[in-house]
Amino acid sequence: MKILHVSLWPIDKNSIGGTERYVICLASSLDKKGVYNDVAMLSSKKATINGVTYIPINISHSKRLNEYLIKDKFLRSFDEYSLTKLAKDVEKEFDFSKYDIIHFNSLLFYFCAIDKKRIFTIHDDPSGFEQNWGKGSLKVISQIIRDDRLSSTIFVTPSKYYASIYKKAFLKDVVAIPHSINKNFLNARKTNNKNKELTIFSPSRLELKQKGQDILVRSLVKIKNSLPRFNVVFAGLDDQYKPNIKALRKIKGADKINMSFYKIPMNKMVSFYNKSDLIIIPSRYETFGYTALESLCVGKKTVLSNIPTHKEIAKENSLAFLTKNDPTSLGRTILKAIKTERKAQANQEWLKRYSEDKWANNYIKLYKSCLKK
Repeated sequence: MKILHVSLWPIDKNSIGGTERYVICLASSLDKKGVYNDVAMLSSKKATINGVTYIPINISHSKRLNEYLIKDKFLRSFDEYSLTKLAKDVEKEFDFSKYDIIHFNSLLFYFCAIDKKRIFTIHDDPSGFEQNWGKGSLKVISQIIRDDRLSSTIFVTPSKYYASIYKKAFLKDVVAIPHSINKNFLNARKTNNKNKELTIFSPSRLELKQKGQDILVRSLVKIKNSLPRFNVVFAGLDDQYKPNIKALRKIKGADKINMSFYKIPMNKMVSFYNKSDLIIIPSRYETFGYTALESLCVGKKTVLSNIPTHKEIAKENSLAFLTKNDPTSLGRTILKAIKTERKAQANQEWLKRYSEDKWANNYIKLYKSCLKK
């Protein structure tokens, strides 16, 4: 069984986005199980990561395609014609024939390799489609999928909630397979921050419309006089998000808050979690919530917006504090989390839900079922 993963985003050893980490972790997990798998990706450089080969598909002169460049260059109008043209551009540059199953991480590839056994893992929630690909884009892709009679295509999401949402949208079965915990986080040494200053960590990429760091800053402005001396560390500073620093600093009262911003490589994230006293993840939406999983695994008290995916992850974990996602409610929950004592350890039954072994086995089972279609 030969698997090809196809990533919309560029990937390297320092990739920090959840979708990129998902591909790296899955490919590595399958390799350990003896499953042959390669990764193809739009842009970046050829690389080997944990024994898996990563191959660029050069459909653009850009070495680091992102969602903005893809939209401007290939999808100025989100319709069947544009998606078909994107697929043809990809197929001109890459030969899918030697693989048994093609596993895509974006529905933008929907017209690629239509003669092959295919799996699509959906990393966008409905709001993400509208935000990234334009108004009505989810309706367009849903209608395309509804009309499609290809029986050898399987859809996956990392959340039970979104599996039910997309099942209704596509009128097709959608499988829920939660992501796994990266072994670096699972084996992380539990430490306490010894600094006198309270350190708050916001680990998500600095994309405000989805990740909600603006809500966090407004909340901290409201409660700063009720807090001990504190600083806030923001991660996820990819180049395209640098203008968002200015947007956060423009929030009224933000000049009174000590904020720092970093682009943190994947292999450095554990260190940043460990140096923090409180993790805050105020996302407006997520199809899963990698940062929530990581933070709770490392044993840190974590304040989470009460979106469906965070609720799934937080279930049976006493380190999680769920909150409505407005500055006032978030502020109250931050104060509660700081004052509440919690044992800095995730329970073992919770950890088993996200084991790498279970995750890889679930995908191998899915691949085998796909081959039978």
